[in-house]
Amino acid sequence: MSSVESAPAALAPTASPVASPGVATVLNHLGTWAEAAEPAAFPYDMLLTHLRSVGKHFLTDDLLTRLDEIRAALPGRPESVPGGGRQDGTETRDGIRPQDGTAFLRGFLDVVLDKYDGRYDYPSYTALSLLTRPATTDWRAARRARDEVLLLLLADLVRFEQRALTDTPDDPHGMPPESRLVAKRVRLAVRVMEPAALRALPEGIVDAAAAAAVPGRTPGGRLAADVLRAASPAQSLLLSASVQPVYVLHDEYLFLRTLQSFETTFTFMAAALAAAVRRLDENRPGEAADLVDAVAAVLKESLPLFSLLATMRPEAFRVFRDFTEGASAIQSAGYKTFESLCSTPSLARLASAAYTSVPAVRERVVNGRPTVQGTWHDLIAERRLPAQEAAVLQAAADRLEGVHQRWKQTHYRLAVRMIGERSGTGYTQGVPYLAAVLENRLFPAPDREGALVG
Repeated sequence: MSSVESAPAALAPTASPVASPGVATVLNHLGTWAEAAEPAAFPYDMLLTHLRSVGKHFLTDDLLTRLDEIRAALPGRPESVPGGGRQDGTETRDGIRPQDGTAFLRGFLDVVLDKYDGRYDYPSYTALSLLTRPATTDWRAARRARDEVLLLLLADLVRFEQRALTDTPDDPHGMPPESRLVAKRVRLAVRVMEPAALRALPEGIVDAAAAAAVPGRTPGGRLAADVLRAASPAQSLLLSASVQPVYVLHDEYLFLRTLQSFETTFTFMAAALAAAVRRLDENRPGEAADLVDAVAAVLKESLPLFSLLATMRPEAFRVFRDFTEGASAIQSAGYKTFESLCSTPSLARLASAAYTSVPAVRERVVNGRPTVQGTWHDLIAERRLPAQEAAVLQAAADRLEGVHQRWKQTHYRLAVRMIGERSGTGYTQGVPYLAAVLENRLFPAPDREGALVG
C-alpha cells in the first residue's frame, strides 16, 4: 500500500523534532549504493529512519518499486522463507546472530515489501524471519537463546520509551507518552527482563535478592544500557531492522517489541516440549517433568508482558490496527507448535482458523507429531511409567496448565479493553474467538471426543 492512501486526519503524521530523510534523499542514496551494490554498505539506517517517519503502509510507489528492483538484482536464489528458516515453529529458533550479507538484505527487503508483494501477514509484520538461528535439541541452549533475544528486544524498548521523554525522540513519535506511563512501562519490561538477566548476564548486573523481593525495581535505563552495550554490530542492525511499524504512533513500537518477546518465548517452549517428548520416548519421565516445569516457569515469567501490552492506549491501537489488516496473532506458528506439542488438538480446532492459518504446523499434527500427553499415556498403557513418576509428571503438567489458563484469561481481558466486540486484526473474530477458547486445555481428558491419536 502506497502513500496515495490518506492517513487519518485527526492523527496525521506531525513533523519530527529530528529531520528525517525524504523519499528523494533515500532514492538518491539507494542509487549511489547500487553502483557497487555491496550488501554490508546498504543504507539500512536511512531507509528505516524514513520508514518509521511515515509508516510502512505509506511508503511511496517509486520507493517500493526501487527496492523491489534492488531485491531482484541480488545474487543467488531467494529462499522460500526470508532468513532460510521454516515457519512451522520447529526448524527455526528465535535468536539474533549474523547472517550472510546478501541473504540478510534479501530477507530485510522481503519484510519491507510484504504489502507491496501482497503477502503481508503476522510473521512479516513482526519480522520473525529476521530473528532466526539454527534449531537446537539442547533445551538449555534454547532457553539461553530466548533469554538473550528477550533482553535485547526489551532493552531496545526501554531505550525507545525513555528517549520519548527527551527533545529528540525516535520515530514513530505520534501520541507520545507521559513520563508516568513511561516509568510504568519500563518497570514492567524490567520485571520480564530480570529472570532472564539472572540466567544470561554476568553476575552482579541484577541483584537476585532485590529482584525476588520486589520484581521490576532494577534500574531500567542502566539494565538496558548494559544489554545494548554488549550487542554486536550485527545484533544492533537486526534490532533496528526488525521494527517496521505500519504507522507513525509511538505505541506501535511497544506493540511490536512485545509481540516479538512473546514469540521468542514460544520458540523456547516448543523446543523444551519437543525435548520432553524425546525424554519420555527414552523412558526418562523425571527429566521430561523437569522440562515441562521449565516451560511453566518461563511462561510465568512472561506474564507481565500482558501488563506491559495493556499500557498501550486503546485510542492509539484503534488507529494503527487499521493498517495491520492481514496480520493476526492467530497466525503464530510458534504458539500453535507449543500447544500441539502438549497434546494433539481436537479435530474441530484443527479445522478452525487457529490451525488453517498455520498450514505447516497443521500438517505436522495431522501426520502424527508425537506429543507430551500422547507419549506419556503410551508409557502408562505399556506399564512402563511407575505411579510415583506419573504423579510428578502430572504435577508439572498441572502447573503449566494453570499458568497457561492465566495467560489466556489475561489475553482475553486485554482484548476486551482494546477492541471490544470489533473483529480482530487480520479479519479474525477477535474477542469472541478468545472467549471461545478459554475452556480449551493443553492436557485435556484422554477420552475427549474427536481428538486424533497421539
